[in-house]
This record gives sequence, structure tokens and C-alpha cells, in this order.
Amino acid sequence: MIEIIDVILPVFTLIVAAILTIPVFKLTCKSRYHNAAIITWFLLVFIAVGVSVANLALTYFSVANPPVLNLNINGAEASPFQSSFLIDALSLYMAIMIVAVSIIIIIYSVFFVNSVNRISSRYFAVMLMLTAALLGAVLAGDLLTLFIFWEIATVSAAFLMMFRKNTFSINATMKYLIMVIIASAFILFGLSLVFGITGSLNYLAVSSAISTVSSSNLPLLIIAFVFIAAGYAIEAAIVPFHFWLPDAYTAAPAPSAAFLSALVDQGSYYILIRILIYIILPPGQGPIDWTIMLSIMAALTMIFGNIFALVQSNIKRLIAYICVADVGYNLIAITCVTALGITANLYFFLIGGLTTALAFMAVGILNHHGFKNLNDVAGIGKKLPLVCIALTIAGLSLAGVPPFGGFMAKYLVFTAAIEANYSWLAIIGILTSILQTAYIFRLVNIMFGKKAKNNNSVTFNMNKKIFIPILIMITAIFVLGLFPDLVLQIIQPVINQLPFLNPI
Repeated sequence: MIEIIDVILPVFTLIVAAILTIPVFKLTCKSRYHNAAIITWFLLVFIAVGVSVANLALTYFSVANPPVLNLNINGAEASPFQSSFLIDALSLYMAIMIVAVSIIIIIYSVFFVNSVNRISSRYFAVMLMLTAALLGAVLAGDLLTLFIFWEIATVSAAFLMMFRKNTFSINATMKYLIMVIIASAFILFGLSLVFGITGSLNYLAVSSAISTVSSSNLPLLIIAFVFIAAGYAIEAAIVPFHFWLPDAYTAAPAPSAAFLSALVDQGSYYILIRILIYIILPPGQGPIDWTIMLSIMAALTMIFGNIFALVQSNIKRLIAYICVADVGYNLIAITCVTALGITANLYFFLIGGLTTALAFMAVGILNHHGFKNLNDVAGIGKKLPLVCIALTIAGLSLAGVPPFGGFMAKYLVFTAAIEANYSWLAIIGILTSILQTAYIFRLVNIMFGKKAKNNNSVTFNMNKKIFIPILIMITAIFVLGLFPDLVLQIIQPVINQLPFLNPI
């Protein structure tokens, strides 16, 4: 039987680890084995967190067809007026993904960031705090608890963006914070309306209440969820609310950009799924038809994200706009509201996170050696082959080229759209993916096919162990592209808990 302590333990462990990270850094900063000690510390932390999440999942699935659990802080079944945590197949899937991807990116960060630097301890402490906030958000059982954890995550993300403390990073972070403040105001206003109409913010209670809402309260309920959806759409960088993301990711250090694109972006999509499908309910089951609005936003996000990526000369900014375009592909799968659509979306979560993280990892190494723009990397493939191969694999996966994981992710998304009678969305998705392939091949051609403008030799001057997390990412993208069932079987329990999904 799952107790509330089982749910809180991984979040609490990460919070405590974040607090202890600063003294751990101070104790080891003068040691010649500083990096080894820090990596050992993070491995121990994530082993503890991983064991607690695994125990939670194994306990939950130890019975056939486990019910959705909504527990308050006292461990009892949650009431409409109490802060609560929710355990179901979706929240556990997201928790596992967050823990697995976080440790890989943090190990990369240890080798990338100068760990002797005084600010590094705070940097990694914030990374752990952000991971804890994301875990808390995906395990939250009510809209207010979700809001609190997500605000902690956004503040932590702002610190990671501003790490360099130069004019560009400060301006980008300020733009992000302004957008987040606006988003938070929208969400809070929407939550107040939802509470006034339903008398609760608990997921299950709100879902039950709005399915029987009176016609007089329906317009107000629509307004409430428009504000909530708009708030989270800003944080998910859905067009036309995407303007903060390219600047923020370009200004942030490579580990920060990898972390944010792999985890915070995916967390934003999770919130949209939780609100639109689990709370408001799909058309025919709930009182609001949100699919038309979402399908239009998906189309605009794919089109504008790829067009803006096409005209970029800065490689990091190009990858940032691909992240915007990926939001659109995720929205296609959510719009379908079918078993295949949700499966595609959850698979895209993982593959998209791994691939964008890998891209930013590779770009970070290029930036470290002074290569920031397309012209800078002419012929660099012969001088930094492993880095350029990693970036090529990430780019091809993002474009949906087989046999990489991105191909299977987009195949599932477009197939779901066609079977759900959104063929026009699938056509837009395929055309924009072709456009994506074109400018990715342009990048590959520049790196490997062009003659270097500077004939001076380029020497790799970073710790070669930084390739360990990069190789893990590459392997995962290959393996999951060839054997998608490894993930699809984990996703199946999520589908089994959504009997109201539209038939495929």
C-alpha cells in the first residue's frame, strides 16, 4: 500500500540534496579529485531518488489495474479543500523520465562548468531544486499544488538562464520572467474562477464538477480555462507566446539549455495534457471543445518555429527554434485525443527531451571552442568529429530521419492525426519536417562538406569524459528508434487508465 511518505520522499530527497550540495562543494573544492567527488555525490543522490521512485512505481503496479490515488498530506484520501498528491500511470511515467534525464545532464554539466568556480555550487544546487520542483509538479494532485511547484521550477529556470550574468543573458531572463509573471497572473485568475464554480481545485473533484456544470456557469468556466490554458501556453512557448524561448535558450549556458529543453519544456506539455484531457475532459465527455483552438495553435507553432529556424545563422538559436517547432508536434498528439495520440505524445516527450538535450550538449562544446555561427563551423567536422557527429545525429532525429528515435516519434504523431481526422495537421507536420531536414542537412554540409576558413588546427580542450553523457544520449536515441516498444510498453498503463479516449 502506498503511503504519502512514499510520494514525498523523492521530492524531499532532492530538496535536502540541493541544500547540502553547497557544503559538499566547499569540502571538496581543493581536492585533486574534485570532479570525481562531485559526480559521486550526484550519483548517490540520484540512486536514492531513483530507488524511491522505483519503489513507488513497483508498489503502485503490484496490483492489477491499479486505481488512481489522490492522497492528502495526512495520507488519507484527499478532500476537495486539501493540498494533495496524485499517483497514476501518467505521473509515474513522467517522474521516471525526469529522474533518468536529469542525472545524465547533470553529469554533463559537471564536466562543462568550471566546478572550482564559487557559483558552481549554487548552480548545481538550483539544478537539483528544479528537478525536485518538476517531480512535485508531476505528482501534484490539485491545481494549487501544481501551481506552487511550477512557480518554483520557473524561478529556478530563470537562475540557470542568468548564470553568465552578461547583458544578453540578463535581458533574456528578464523577458522570460515578465512572460512568466503574466502567465502566473492568468493562471491565478483562472484558478479563482474554477474554485468559485466548483468549490475545489482537486483534479478529481474539479473534473467531476465540470462534467455536470450548469449552463449558467458554463461561459464562466470556459473563461477560467482559457486563462489557465493561456498561462501554461506562455510557459510552454506555444506560438504566439513563444518569443521568450529563443533568447532564453541562446543566452543560457549549454547545460542550462539542455536541462530546460529536456525537462521544463516536457513538463509544460504534461500540464496541458493533465488539464485538457484529465480535468476538462475531451469533447463529448466534457462541456468544452478545446481541440479546434489547440489544432490551430499546433499548426502555427510548427510553421513559425521552422521558418524562423531556417533563417538563423546562430546554431544555438537555430536549435532553440526547433524546440519551438517541437511544441507544435506535441500539440498535434494532444489534439487527437485518441489512444494512439496520447501514446505518441508521451513517446515524443522522451525522445524530444533526449534529442534537444543532445543538440545543446554538442552546441555547447562548439561554443566553448569559439564556434557559434554557421560560417564558423565550416569544415569543423574533420577537426572535432565526435562533437559534429553528435550534433548531426541530434539534428537528424529532430527532423524525423530514420532510424533515429525522432522518426518513430513523428510517425506516431502523424499517424494519430490521420486516424483522428486531422489529416491537414499531419500534412503540415510532414511538410515542416521536410523543411527541418533541409536546414539540418545544410548544417551537416557546412560542418563536413565545406572547406575550413581558418586553417589553424583546433584542439579539443575539455575533459574527454564529457562524451560519456553524450554517448548515452546517442545510444538512447538509436535504441529507442529501433526498439520503440521499450517505451511504448511503459506508456500502455497510461492508456489503460483513460477508458474515455475517442476510438482510434
